Amino acid sequence: MKRVYHKIRGSHPGFIGIELPNEYDVILLDEENFNAFRSNQKYNAVNLEVNDHYCHFEKPIDGSWHLLIEGESNIFSPKDIHIIYKAA
Repeated sequence: MKRVYHKIRGSHPGFIGIELPNEYDVILLDEENFNAFRSNQKYNAVNLEVNDHYCHFEKPIDGSWHLLIEGESNIFSPKDIHIIYKAA
C-alpha cells in the first residue's frame, strides 16, 4: 500500500470533497489516533466512502485532523487525488 497524508485544521465550518479513484481508501483521524496509527498502535478512525470517484464530508471544526488516502501500490498516484475545500 502507498499512502498520502493531508492535515486539516479545524476552525471555520465547511465541507471537503475529494476527487479520486474508487479503488482508493479514505480515512479520517484526529491527532491522537493519527499518532497511534503512525506508531503502529491501536487507533479509531472514520472510514469515508468513495462513490463515483468522489468522497464528501463535513469538515471538523475543532482540533487538528488528518486524512489518510491509500491504495494498492501498482495503481496509486498522488496526482489522481484532488482535495476541494468549500465554505459552509
